[in-house]
Amino acid sequence: MRRFLRIAFIVIGSIVTIALVALVFLVQGPAVPEHSDYQLDLATLRKLASQTPGPLPTKINAAEVAHSYPPAALFLGGVRFDRHAIVFPSYQVLYPDGSMIIVDAPPGRAFFEAQFPGGFDDAQYTAEQDALTHARAIVVTHEHADHLQGIAESPKLPAFADHLMLTREQRDDTRWLAACKFPENVRASIHPLDFDHYYPLAPGVVLIKAPGHTPGSQIVYVRLADNSEYLLIGDVAWDMEQVTIPKCRPRLAELAMRENSDQVTSELRTLHDLAAANPDVHIVVSHDAKQLSDYEQSGKIGKGFSPATGK
Repeated sequence: MRRFLRIAFIVIGSIVTIALVALVFLVQGPAVPEHSDYQLDLATLRKLASQTPGPLPTKINAAEVAHSYPPAALFLGGVRFDRHAIVFPSYQVLYPDGSMIIVDAPPGRAFFEAQFPGGFDDAQYTAEQDALTHARAIVVTHEHADHLQGIAESPKLPAFADHLMLTREQRDDTRWLAACKFPENVRASIHPLDFDHYYPLAPGVVLIKAPGHTPGSQIVYVRLADNSEYLLIGDVAWDMEQVTIPKCRPRLAELAMRENSDQVTSELRTLHDLAAANPDVHIVVSHDAKQLSDYEQSGKIGKGFSPATGK
């Protein structure tokens, strides 16, 4: 009997040890390399931002459509049991004539109640939906539902689809677009942007390919008329600490989303090095609630959308 109990304790202890090791492995992210070949050249971005004729944008605003509080271990990594506040914004790049470019469009209340419960702002969602119908251009940082489904579910999508600037990789990513319930007839009719790495979209706005989180992930560079600079990096990171440390999101999340970790970690290294060398460039992480609040309080990003006064 004693021998049986001894064997049982050894077996149970081994299982528990293996489970703990597996848990620690899954809540840690892959290592970020010391060097990266991912290109993010500010001199080139500044040149391209002034290449398209016209006044530069004057402001970036954010509509905070929803908030949530997921487990911090799944969001930031590490063995921890607290929760972490996150935000789901849409961004409005505003021009002097009142025209605008919209970056990302979170979906409506039903999506967040099912997927990310916490808090939903009907007024901000309504402002986002109205802005989509007035935008001179609409872009998404990547083809996940919390960034794209607000476009897909809009009853007015056929009317503004010509202003939706999906890249070829985003347009052709039928797996994620289907998950967003993006209408197939609209998807098939879109003439996508096709470029190698940089694309000057409009005065002061340059798109930069950043695949890895999804095949069509991209960064949006914005240079305002006052020469302030922003990099809207979407979900290359989920929190600014993942850029400043740098560290990747947990393997559990990476595996669930089928990320290319080599690409993401290379982008994190480049962003980390750029931020260290250029502290005045504002790297904006989509879901970092504290960072967005700080930017809004300092006036670097406006809280809520401005109404459309031009086209």
